Amino acid sequence: MKQLWKQAVLCLLGIAVTLSAADPLLGDLGLDSAAAREEKAFSCSPAPPAKPPAQHSSAEGLPPLPLPVVPLRRTEKKNPPRPPVLIAKIATQRQSDWATNPSDAKNLLKWMAKTLNVHFSDINLPENQIPSDPKSVPVLYRTGHDAFSFTPEVRQRLRSYLLNGGALIMEACCGRTAFAESALREMRALFPERPPYRLANDHPLFHSYFDIKEINYRPTALKAGARNGDPAVIGIDIGCRTAVFMFRWDVSCGWDEQPDSEHHRCMGYEIETAKQLGANLMAYISSERSAALPLSQALQFIDAEKTKSGKFVVAQAKYHGLWKCRDAGLSMLLNSFHEQTKTPVCFEREEVALSSNRIFDLPLIYLTGHQDFTLTPAERANLAQYLRQGGIVFAESCCGRESFETGFRRELATILPGAQLERLPANHLIFMYPNAIKDVQPTSALAEKLSSKGRVAPELYGLNIDGHLAVIFSPRGLACGWELAQCPYCGGIHAKDALALGVNVLSYCLLH
Repeated sequence: MKQLWKQAVLCLLGIAVTLSAADPLLGDLGLDSAAAREEKAFSCSPAPPAKPPAQHSSAEGLPPLPLPVVPLRRTEKKNPPRPPVLIAKIATQRQSDWATNPSDAKNLLKWMAKTLNVHFSDINLPENQIPSDPKSVPVLYRTGHDAFSFTPEVRQRLRSYLLNGGALIMEACCGRTAFAESALREMRALFPERPPYRLANDHPLFHSYFDIKEINYRPTALKAGARNGDPAVIGIDIGCRTAVFMFRWDVSCGWDEQPDSEHHRCMGYEIETAKQLGANLMAYISSERSAALPLSQALQFIDAEKTKSGKFVVAQAKYHGLWKCRDAGLSMLLNSFHEQTKTPVCFEREEVALSSNRIFDLPLIYLTGHQDFTLTPAERANLAQYLRQGGIVFAESCCGRESFETGFRRELATILPGAQLERLPANHLIFMYPNAIKDVQPTSALAEKLSSKGRVAPELYGLNIDGHLAVIFSPRGLACGWELAQCPYCGGIHAKDALALGVNVLSYCLLH
């Protein structure tokens, strides 16, 4: 972790950092392969020469002299209005780098117009004109062959742009190693507090329009180390929204429909896979734009009444992984609990490392995430001891992501051999007080997954230790509902029911 922060600080100072091939995010993606070492022997088609300015007659549309006259009305059909801009390709002074596939974005949008019947346009945007507000340009796209670095000023604008709801796509054209390394470096410099990660196959990117079940690569990419089925996409999340995407393997040659040839051997996805990934990218980013402007701001729950009889601290677990998804969800749940129950207890939220002895002072730990994860030995030892001593863990797969559930179940089996999560029955007290919960309203994404057209039974799992309910787990997303967030790909429960279920869980933990 110290090394990652060191790299980020050096990047912010404008100092080049060379990532090791053993980097966990790029180490198994062919940086040192024989095919990668031969990459400069092949290239994309060169950028076309700039078009000369159109020549127009100054007398066009006018009758012959003598003047004065009234110009004749044009009778030819006018061009249709330009479709709204969806994507802007970041342009630098060296056109030979960023314009290696000059029409890649344009051709992707043309294919989408023909295949999906959606119409957008693209522009080239000089690097020094990157906006801080994404309203006019929802997607920024940086591609190239060579290593690059943003200036501190550009990084600051990019960071503001992304925090305000924009999206950034970076792609190693032809699978070039130098670009991939520098793109990952820039991701860490943009958000040193938000570590990049490899997107799992259950990420909405792979299902937002096309349900991509087969991810296929070109022969040279396979030779370099790509594996069919492994997406090899790196992202950074802001809340539940992935705001930055980095493609280690080439997609732009696929968007440009460039086949391999004697002079062009692309380390990238097959053309059809590349186009489907591009369409899914645009669908995901477009749908998430509303979610990028949250209804609530990150807040810390502060109980205004200081005369209450006790204190109940809910700890949000910090673990070796992406442990924080929604900034305000837990705080808003605590607020809802207080408003509904009027319990004479002072509530506080605290972020606590699982490896810290502080967890043994706290009665309840909330643990969430999107991704699969692996706890450290110290975290495992502490968590096992905490549960055996009577502590309670309330865990939730944020957005209903299966990757987190996989990791959570595996870690429980590791620290408590033989223990298994079991579904809590409908008559369990946790569904009865203070809210009688017989069914809940799934989000659209969850309803589609369950093939449901109405309300569904609530779903919680538990693990008992010596007759004590020590673990409560929800495989359905709750925090987006607690935060009243618009999250189009959340496989969870609507806000009203998510809050009711969360209040019941807190009540059960407080009383048992």
